[in-house]
Amino acid sequence: MDAQDHIRNAFSRMAHVFAKKPEAAQDTSVMRARVVEGLHCEAQEGDWRFSIDMPVEGGGIGAGPTPGVHGRAALASCLAIGYSIFLARAGIGVRSLEVEVAADYDNRGLLGMEGVYPAYLGVRHTLYLEADATPEQLEPVLAEARRCSPYLHVFADPQPLQGSVVYGPRG
Repeated sequence: MDAQDHIRNAFSRMAHVFAKKPEAAQDTSVMRARVVEGLHCEAQEGDWRFSIDMPVEGGGIGAGPTPGVHGRAALASCLAIGYSIFLARAGIGVRSLEVEVAADYDNRGLLGMEGVYPAYLGVRHTLYLEADATPEQLEPVLAEARRCSPYLHVFADPQPLQGSVVYGPRG
């Protein structure tokens, strides 16, 4: 079985199960980031662990990519994976697929400087795709992939967000 068949079969099975038992599709993930030293953080979710830091010129030690790098990677990889899933489900062969994400920002916002927005000022994504279909055949599949992309919506839409503070260590 090739990768495209594997993807198509896995998502067909999930769709079948989730249609019969919607509660099986709902889950919660928990990511924890703890400061190791200075600005260097160790993030962990389940068995996945990675380093996040700021560059030396930003007060860190450069022990890992910045949060922004991880955020842009989340968007780019979510789009790339989503396009791959929907193209596989449509039976369209892919020779190459790459997503590029560019984000504009003003670092003065990070410093709390008056009147400067701390988040991205703009985000653009570009898909580079070689596939066994015409643009007319591809566009509805790609549009559906974008419609269903979790991180495209995280970046584009307001999300319910709550925060709290616990004074003392996590128990």
